[in-house]
Amino acid sequence: MKKTYTSDEIEVYFEPKRCIHAAECVNGLPEVFDTEKRPWIDPEKSDAQTIVEIVERCPSGALTYHRLDGGEDETHDETTIRVGEDGELYVEGNFTLNDGNQEVKLNRAVLTNSKDTDNPPFYDKSLSERK
Repeated sequence: MKKTYTSDEIEVYFEPKRCIHAAECVNGLPEVFDTEKRPWIDPEKSDAQTIVEIVERCPSGALTYHRLDGGEDETHDETTIRVGEDGELYVEGNFTLNDGNQEVKLNRAVLTNSKDTDNPPFYDKSLSERK
């Protein structure tokens, strides 16, 4: 379930099932992304451009945004794919994912071909705990 956090300048979206806890958000902008507070995302604590820079570091695409201040939303000229240490695919760029059950338009994701995840084809952090 996607959650929305809004300021006058930006809407930040969070999809918990896609989060791999890379901590780019909490390390990059702790005044906005604070897991000790509720709500844990407070876009009022920074300007839209700074939030955009941090959200775009999220490798899984669990964090995304929509600018309300007239700034551009995230776009990519090309799609790149990088293979991770455990064989997961880090995809960055505009693409459509069709897993047979649904078709989703994405711009970032961490994908796995493991049938052991609760949320295929998205990476499940529990994979690294099963080794």
